[in-house]
Amino acid sequence: MAIYKKKKPIAREVAEVVAAFVIAWLAYQGLAVLTGTPLPIVSVVSDSMYHTDHFDNWWTQSGGFYESIDINKAEFRSMPTANGLSRGDLLFVVKPINLEVGDVVIYNRLDGFTIVHRIIEINGNYIVTKGDNNAVHDQTINVSQIQGKMVFAMPVLGYPRFLLHLVGI
Repeated sequence: MAIYKKKKPIAREVAEVVAAFVIAWLAYQGLAVLTGTPLPIVSVVSDSMYHTDHFDNWWTQSGGFYESIDINKAEFRSMPTANGLSRGDLLFVVKPINLEVGDVVIYNRLDGFTIVHRIIEINGNYIVTKGDNNAVHDQTINVSQIQGKMVFAMPVLGYPRFLLHLVGI
């Protein structure tokens, strides 16, 4: 004898999906309050922080820039995510306090784009950042443009959020 499950009404299915989205949104808002930043979870969506090779090989190609601004190989290696970040990495972000050279920060450019780059210079309220994979540094930003500071990165877990970014959500 076969036992059949009773199908849920479509209205209930829709209500469960809506409830799941509401719960996820509330959890994100709660996390924003706890971390002190409107962007507590960020997905890396570009290759600007990507290291194309092992650290020593990457340093051979890119280290000259950092040495020209008095950041040596040992200092860089001690910075957060010294091996770079990849597209699809998920970043956990907190309020941008006690910023230091080497911190990976999330900031809003004046054109509205959100950027994930490393601080390479601090001069009062002005900060210069650079993507590890970029040849030149970014334009100077005001500390008020910084939305958060990365605490840690989780490889690959950012792909669902990255895919939403690709479709414009």
